[in-house]
Amino acid sequence: MASAEQKKLIVVVGATGNQGGAVARRFIQDPRYAVRGLTRNPDSPAGKELAALGVEVVQAELDDVKSLEAAFAGANVIFSVTNYWEPFFRPDCRAKAAELGVSCRKYAYDVEYRQGKNIADAAATVAGSLDANGFLASTLSNSRKCTDGKIDDLYHFDAKADVFPDYVNAAHPELAAKMSCIHTGFFTTSHRILPESYFHRVSLTPYPPSPPANTTNTHPQLADGTFEMRFPCSPNSPIPHLDVNADTGNFTYAVSQMPAGKAYMAAEYLTWPEFAAAWQRVTGASIAYKEVSFDEMVAAMPDRDLGVEVGLMFVYSSAPGYDGQMELLKAEDLRKVSFDDGG
Repeated sequence: MASAEQKKLIVVVGATGNQGGAVARRFIQDPRYAVRGLTRNPDSPAGKELAALGVEVVQAELDDVKSLEAAFAGANVIFSVTNYWEPFFRPDCRAKAAELGVSCRKYAYDVEYRQGKNIADAAATVAGSLDANGFLASTLSNSRKCTDGKIDDLYHFDAKADVFPDYVNAAHPELAAKMSCIHTGFFTTSHRILPESYFHRVSLTPYPPSPPANTTNTHPQLADGTFEMRFPCSPNSPIPHLDVNADTGNFTYAVSQMPAGKAYMAAEYLTWPEFAAAWQRVTGASIAYKEVSFDEMVAAMPDRDLGVEVGLMFVYSSAPGYDGQMELLKAEDLRKVSFDDGG
């Protein structure tokens, strides 16, 4: 086992979140690595859980470049991730957007872009200590470029792509030479923010609000009904799907052992009807996929701005495709390479 002085240091941004948490948990299993996890609140339950695993949990703010520079000190590997949806949903951010006269969608883009730029600027100060493939950046395809400007406001894609790789390539060539970009597919947990689109209940017979006392059926609407999955996306388009908590860590760990300068897709490709069929096999419930228009999806959403943002994502996923038709390495490409898992 490597001594503390011999261990490589990986610094994980967003360590108490989905992607960062998965990465921190994977690397802490390798005795050759020390893991430093960054979070706003080290005393949170998630922070304490990581600390119990042996992660050095450190306070840092993505809006404070100096705090990031201090947190990155001595890093051999940095995992970067940014979050569009937090400023999108936060009431104080929506109030600020209204004050500035911009949509909450554009405001969230500005926040995510600024924080991504801060991560890149801070990481550039330790580029010399990073491994040859030491800057691992979670990102998405650039919808503006991949559609030749036909879609120019898919903000939660472009806020990432405009920094990773574009800003890094332009502003920090030494860091860019050590960067790998990891694209992430649709999270399999996305139904939590789009329950009606993923699992719209279609009941053939009206039911009372609670099941009869003499039955154990907790979903009476399924007795003679079905579900519909409704998106403005072609049923024939292959869509990347990612179990973010289970698979991001292993995928990123494998990417860290590859040469720098490549881009990847962490996901398994299924069409929406194939995804629905898999859900049906697991749950036993009946479900069908229905392609709807962009306007229909927006109209069905209680939050119009959310409807527009995700509606554009589904339209983009039809053409040119969620990955923008970029040449991205996938899990099957990584499986062809022999890795040292640190065991």
